[in-house]
Amino acid sequence: MLRTAALVAGIGVLLPAVAHAEDPHDLFGVGGKPKPGDPAETCAEPGTFGCALSTDPFDPKAPFALSTWLPGSYLRRLPIGDATHDAVAGYGLGAGRDDTGPSFGGATGLENRWTVEGAPIDSLRTGGQETRIPISFLEGITVSAGGFAARDRASTGGTIDATLRRGTKTHEVEATVWGGLTSQAQRRPLASGFYYLRRVTADAGPDISAAIVATGPLPGFLGGSAWYAAGIAPAFSRTTFTWRTSQLVDANNDGAIDGLPGSPVLQEIFRREENTPEVFVPGMARAGWDRGPHHVDLTLLGHVATSSRFIGNATYQAAGTDRLDAVADGIATYKGTWKRTQLRAQLAWHRSIHRETAHDAVAGNTIQLLSDALPTDLPEDPDLIATCSDMTFPLIQQCPIAFGYFASQGTGPLLDVTADRPTATVDLAHRATDHNVVRAGATLEDGRLVTENRFSGGAQVRTLFDGVFVDRTSYLGGACDAVAGGACAYAASSEMRYRTRYTAAYVEDTWTPQEDLTIDGGLRWELMWVGPRAHFSTELAPRGGIAWDPLGGGRSRVWSSYARTYVSLPAGMGPTVIRRDATVHDITTNLQGTPIESRDVDLGAAYQIADGISPMTQDELTAGVELGLAKIFRVTAWAQGRWLRYGIETTPHGFDNPGRVEGLPARRASEELALEIATNPTGKLTLRIGYLVGKTIGNYYGAYDPRQGLILYNGDAFDGVGDGARTSSNEIGRLPTDVGQRVFVEADRRGVVGPVALSVAARLTLSSARARGAYADTDVGVLAIIPRGSIDRSPMLSQANVRVAARWQGFDLTLDVFNVFDRGQGTSTEELYTDAFVRPIERGTYQDLVFLKNTDGQNVGRRTAYGLPVAFQSPVSAVLGIHRAF
Repeated sequence: MLRTAALVAGIGVLLPAVAHAEDPHDLFGVGGKPKPGDPAETCAEPGTFGCALSTDPFDPKAPFALSTWLPGSYLRRLPIGDATHDAVAGYGLGAGRDDTGPSFGGATGLENRWTVEGAPIDSLRTGGQETRIPISFLEGITVSAGGFAARDRASTGGTIDATLRRGTKTHEVEATVWGGLTSQAQRRPLASGFYYLRRVTADAGPDISAAIVATGPLPGFLGGSAWYAAGIAPAFSRTTFTWRTSQLVDANNDGAIDGLPGSPVLQEIFRREENTPEVFVPGMARAGWDRGPHHVDLTLLGHVATSSRFIGNATYQAAGTDRLDAVADGIATYKGTWKRTQLRAQLAWHRSIHRETAHDAVAGNTIQLLSDALPTDLPEDPDLIATCSDMTFPLIQQCPIAFGYFASQGTGPLLDVTADRPTATVDLAHRATDHNVVRAGATLEDGRLVTENRFSGGAQVRTLFDGVFVDRTSYLGGACDAVAGGACAYAASSEMRYRTRYTAAYVEDTWTPQEDLTIDGGLRWELMWVGPRAHFSTELAPRGGIAWDPLGGGRSRVWSSYARTYVSLPAGMGPTVIRRDATVHDITTNLQGTPIESRDVDLGAAYQIADGISPMTQDELTAGVELGLAKIFRVTAWAQGRWLRYGIETTPHGFDNPGRVEGLPARRASEELALEIATNPTGKLTLRIGYLVGKTIGNYYGAYDPRQGLILYNGDAFDGVGDGARTSSNEIGRLPTDVGQRVFVEADRRGVVGPVALSVAARLTLSSARARGAYADTDVGVLAIIPRGSIDRSPMLSQANVRVAARWQGFDLTLDVFNVFDRGQGTSTEELYTDAFVRPIERGTYQDLVFLKNTDGQNVGRRTAYGLPVAFQSPVSAVLGIHRAF
C-alpha cells in the first residue's frame, strides 16, 4: 500500500548519503562530469535522448517535470497505422486511460490541457481534446503527467503539447498510403429478461487514407531565411450499421413468453444494413522566418470530418443523424533569443464548428414521436405494424416497448455548436546573473460558445398508453402564458451564448547555486470566469522544486517538487451556471374520455452560485530520479501524490463545494509510482519498458462519470436532500480512474537481408481492469451499497500490436496488426445492482449483497444486467501502408 511519506522518502535517503560521499557521482557507480567535447554536452538541445536535465537556461520545460518526449520519427516506427496524436498521447509515462482519453494522477480525461506549441486546442464545450493531428505532421509530443512549474498552464490532469514539423534545408516530400480492415466488433450481451424491439450495431468497414507532407526553404527576405511545411492527410472509411428487429415468442400458446425468467426467446422478423461513409481530412500549412535572434512562425492547422450516428428502437427514418465537424487553429509565434534574454509572444485562435442534420430528409422536417408502445399507425414503416399485429401467438404481446420510448416520424433533437477562443500569451526569461534566470509571463483568453438546439419539425411529442398522456415539448422564443391554451411564443430553435474568460500571470526564479543543482520557485495567479456569475478571481498557485544533476552535463536528475493547480472550466457547463434553453410542455391527459390540458413553462434558470464557493483546487507532490547514459540508455523512476480539495458540483444549496454546508465533502486522492527503461530510439534495437502502479481514492468523479456520461460538474452524486444515506462511508472508495497496475513494452528491431531492410516493432500492454462497485438507484439518489470500487477487478486487460516493415529501392512497406490475439474483454461493466429503495451496508462486502433488503424489510434481488460488460476492446484489425520519400 502506497503511503504519502513514500513520495519524499527517496530524497530523504539520498541527502544523508551525499554528506558521506567524496564524489556525489560515485553514488550511481558511473563516471564523473563529462570532459570537454563529450556528446553529453548537447543536452543544451531540449528533447535530446539520454539527457535528463536540459542545460539550456531558457528551456521551457521545468527541471522537475514528469514529462515524456515522444519523437515523431519514433512513433512512426511503432504499429500505429494512420493514427492521430490523441491516440498515442497515452504512450507517455504515467498515463492511464478512461472513456474520454488519457488519464493522469486520478483525473478524468477531460481534465487535461491539449496544446500545439503552447497554443490551446482543447474543446471549449467539454474541455477534452478537439484538434486531431496526424502523426505525419508531428516533430513530436511532450506528455507531462505532473511536476508543473509556475510557467506551465495546467489543469488537474496532465498536459499534451504537440510540436509540428518545420522546414528543411532542401525541398522534401513524404507520401504514405494506408488501407485497413477491421473484424466484427464484440456484441453487447442482452441481460436476462430484457427485450428490445429493434437493436442496432455498428461495424467498421474497410478504410483508406493517405498523407502527403512537404517541407523546404522559401526565398529569404529582410535579411533572413524562410521556410515552409505543409501537409494533408485525407482518410475515408465506411461503417456498416445493422438493425435487427425481433418479436417475442410463445410457441406453445400458454400465455407466457418463452425463455423467461432467463433470456426471452426471440424471432427475428427484419434485418437491415446501411453503409455510411465517414470522411476525415486534416491539413497543415506553416511558414517561418529566421534572422539572427528573431524567429517568426505562422501556422494554420485543422480538420474537417463527417460521420453518422443511429439509434435503436426507432423507425429507420427517425433513427439517423449526420454530423459535420470542422476545427481550425491559427497560430502566430515570435521568439527572440539573445545572450541573456528570451522573449516569446504568441497569438492564437481556436475555432470549431459542429453541425447536425437528419440523415433522412423527410425526418428533418417532421416532429418526432416518442411512444411507450408501438404506434397503431406507422406510415414510414408499415411492414413493422403489419408483422407485429399478426397474432401468431395470441396470448402475449409480441412487440412491446419494454424499456424507454420508440421513436418515429422525425429525427428529434439536433444541435449546432460554434466555438471561438482567441488567446494571447507573452513569456519573458532573463538571465539576471550567472546563477539566476528570472521568468515572467501572462496569458489572456476569451472564449465564446454558441449553441443552437432545435427539434425536427419544431417540436417533440411523447405519448403514454396510446394517447392517454401526450406531452408536446417546444422551445420558447418569448413570453408564454402559464395557462393552457394561452398565448405563447413558440420557437423552432433555441440559441444560447456562453462565455469564459481565463487570465493568468506568473513570476518564477530559477537559481543555480552550483552547476549541478537547480532550485526553482514561482507563483502563478489565475482567473477563471464562466459567464457573469461563476467567478474565481484569486487562484494563487505556488509551485517549486529542486533538481540535482549528480552525473553533470544534464545526464541525470534527482528531484522533488510541489505544485498547486486549479481546474480549467469549459464553457459547456454554461447550462448549469448561466442559463438553460427555455422550453414549454403542453400536456393533454385523457383518462376517462375527457381531455384535460395543462402547461408547464421552464424559463431555463440555472443553478444559483453559492456565496463563498472556492475553486476546485489540487495539490501535488513529486519525487524521482532520471539517468541518461551515453545517449543510448535512460532510466526514470518517480512517485507522485495528488490531493484534490474543494470539488465543485450541483448541491441542494446550488452550485457549491459539496460538504461545505452538510454531507461528505468532495475529495479525490491519488498516489502513483512509475518506472521506465528506454534505449536510444535511433539505434538498431529500440526498447522501452514502463510500469505504473497506483490508486485513486475518493467520492468525486469530476467532469465525467462512466454511469452518467459527460456531467460537467452537474451529476447526481451530491444533489440529494441531506438524507443520512448520502453521507455513508461507502461513498469513499476506489474511483474509475484508479490505475491499478499497468505495464507496456515497446520494441523495434531493424536489420538488412540482401537488398531489403527489415524491421519488426511491437507494443504490448497489460493493465488492470476498472475497479468495480455495486450501486442502488433509490428514493434518495444513487448510493454505494458497499464501499465504492471494493469488488475484485475483472481479469487484466492485455493487447498486442505488431508491425512488420520492409524497405526496398526507396519504398517502405508496412503491415500493422492491432489486437493480434483478438482479445475481446469488456473494459467496463454495469454497476447498478438494484432499483429498489435500499440503504448502504456500512463497510459491507460483495458477499453481503445476498442479504440486501429494501426499506420495507423485503429481500432484494439484483438486476440481471448487473456485471455485464458495456464496452469492449477494439477487435483485431490490420493496416497496410506504403511510404515513399522524395
